[in-house]
Amino acid sequence: MCFLLLIYLFLSGNVAIVFTEDADCQVYNHLYICLENGDVLHDVAFEDVDAVQTIEDIELHLENLGIVDVARNAFIEVSNSSALYVRDNRLSSIGRHYFGALDELTYLDLRNNTIINVEEGAFAGLSSLETLLLDHNNISTFRPGAWKGLSELHELYITNNRLALRRNMFKGLRQLETLVLDSNDISEIPIGAFNGLSHIDLLYLSRNKISSLHPDVFRGLNEINELDLGRNRLRAIPAGIFRHMKSLSSLWLNGNQLTVLKPDSFQGLDNLLFLFLNNNDLRYVDMGAFARMKNLTVDPGFKIRDSLADDLGTIYGQYQCSSVAYQIPYNCTEIDS
Repeated sequence: MCFLLLIYLFLSGNVAIVFTEDADCQVYNHLYICLENGDVLHDVAFEDVDAVQTIEDIELHLENLGIVDVARNAFIEVSNSSALYVRDNRLSSIGRHYFGALDELTYLDLRNNTIINVEEGAFAGLSSLETLLLDHNNISTFRPGAWKGLSELHELYITNNRLALRRNMFKGLRQLETLVLDSNDISEIPIGAFNGLSHIDLLYLSRNKISSLHPDVFRGLNEINELDLGRNRLRAIPAGIFRHMKSLSSLWLNGNQLTVLKPDSFQGLDNLLFLFLNNNDLRYVDMGAFARMKNLTVDPGFKIRDSLADDLGTIYGQYQCSSVAYQIPYNCTEIDS
């Protein structure tokens, strides 16, 4: 569509947009989109302004446009939008001016860019945002103040980045319930990394490089329901590390390097329902580890005297165990005391 015709359409729809001579404008997903110099998002407006007035949840789809930067006030004409999809572009930094006009936004998708830097206050105007997706970028850290303004954020996804954790990294996200950090460069979890996240329900840390854990690393996560530590390099479970997790129902420890389960390995997990221990090298198991778990299902389970143990909470003693395949139960023989 030619530049002059677009100007006519914008004016006829009562949309006041200022153009530059370098802006290339097009209709895309029912939006008028202007890119300055071919890759800087300059302006966005609705193709049919009247039609969107009756839509409760307005979505902006800006995928695969090659966007590398966003001009100030680019979203001023679509400020009543509730969801923004800017995935599969070439953003390397998130500026503090990008989303200032979108104060009604509840969902922001920034997946599959090349983001390295998130400026302090980049999301400061998004006080209604509930879900933020930053998967498949190149983020290694977040500056203090990166989460400023996200008082209602419930879900944060940062998988497949280069993230390393530090103390107080997520402080300020008081309403956060879901934190997904799978497939990063996390080799350790500093004490205090999850400070301020008292309402976390789901925490996923699989496919990282974690080899050890401090007993107090999960302190304060009293409402957590699911914890995924699968496919890391854990060699041992510190005594009491789960002692504050009274609500935990599912725990993934599959794909680690665990060799021993002690009586206090799962202290505090009386209400645990599902425990995944596949693909470890368990050799010694004290069945006292499961003594207080009345409704527990262990995957792949333990085979004792050629039978799969049904109720681990009723079995006592120390056992020598071995595993032959990922989904095959551990074959265990009681050790004579």
